[in-house]
Amino acid sequence: MIWVIVLLSLALAGCVALAVFAVSLAHKVADVKAEIRMLNQRSDELRTLVGQLELSSGHRD
Repeated sequence: MIWVIVLLSLALAGCVALAVFAVSLAHKVADVKAEIRMLNQRSDELRTLVGQLELSSGHRD
């Protein structure tokens, strides 16, 4: 009978560990999405700045 309690407690601990891992993974995914969003904003800013450049067609002296 004791082995049933041991197995159930191990199963419960495994479920708790799985839930903690899932929450941690969800937070990491949210962080990566935020970084990608920031990278897109920075690329838009860079595209705007590059578009403002005036390049001359002459040669360097």
